[in-house]
Amino acid sequence: MEQESQAPETVTMAQGWEHYNALRMDQAKDVFQSLVDKDPSNYEARLALARTYIRMRREDDAYEQAEACARMQPERAEAYTCQGMVRFLQDDLDEARDRLQQAILLDPDDPEPYLTLAQVMTDLKLYAESAAELQTARKLVAHITDDNQRRQLEASELHARTYVLLNQNKVPEAMAIAKELAEYEDETPYAACLAYSNLGLMEARLKHYDKSIEYLEKAYAMNPYFYRAGSALGRIYLVRGVVTKAAEVLGTVVANSPEVDAHTRHAYAASLAKIGRRAEAIEQYRTALQAGLKGLERLMACWQLVWLSNVGRLVVIALALAALAAWLIFGKPDGSTLAFVAVLLILFVMQRLLGRKRYH
Repeated sequence: MEQESQAPETVTMAQGWEHYNALRMDQAKDVFQSLVDKDPSNYEARLALARTYIRMRREDDAYEQAEACARMQPERAEAYTCQGMVRFLQDDLDEARDRLQQAILLDPDDPEPYLTLAQVMTDLKLYAESAAELQTARKLVAHITDDNQRRQLEASELHARTYVLLNQNKVPEAMAIAKELAEYEDETPYAACLAYSNLGLMEARLKHYDKSIEYLEKAYAMNPYFYRAGSALGRIYLVRGVVTKAAEVLGTVVANSPEVDAHTRHAYAASLAKIGRRAEAIEQYRTALQAGLKGLERLMACWQLVWLSNVGRLVVIALALAALAAWLIFGKPDGSTLAFVAVLLILFVMQRLLGRKRYH
């Protein structure tokens, strides 16, 4: 009787994991949330919901679910692994390390916390420790007898290795591993999605923008919640002059991402300005500055706020005309110099007109 009463829940969990593995994250979330609503003490459902939120980049929600699991069954390792993954994504490296080491203490035979810990150690510049964690994980993965589980964790190990190599600026080696990981797409789409994203970023470093766009488009299509891939794709569209697409992709990222960094907002503002949506561009430039935009981007944003403003643009034009008049009156340029300046002005106007036509 007990087995019969548990059967519907088991079926529902299986459906949730099917959605999860296929990157149908909204459906997975709804399934796991329904189980939590029915039984708030359901550890497995809460843990699954935490993992789903991680893939949706809803880190605070993921941590809340993992923390509930840790309170319910503090002797189990899985909740601490999830907490470590969340803190790693949030760049809270010290707490990430503590959570992952707690998970390893409770279950030293699970490869997963070692893999995330290797990435944390890399970010902390502890490369020897990172290599040791990867080696331990690789040995544990090799001893897993379930073929499907082993393949899933092999893919996770390849991703961790790619991350470590990238952070050590070993781009050719990282690219080779990422291409190997992309071959796991049928078995574990999420790992392949990470591989395509990393390949896109690496191709962008090499200024192979068309190839970079191809990889990033694939990654973002596979998981629309992968905002890092979306942000990178939008920026590269902007670099390539595909401004309408840049505005579309970056607008989606800004609208849906729980936390939008200043650089992404700046890129979105630039794309909006180029397609003539000046009021929206001004709003995004201001928000980017408030979010802590720095360096050359900050300088460019301040200039754009002046130039995109009707009053600011008139002031700039008036100052430029005044400077030109002063030069003509006091500098007394000869005919050839005037002709050269006239040609430059004509070229500038043509470039602006052609640019507007291209962007629209």
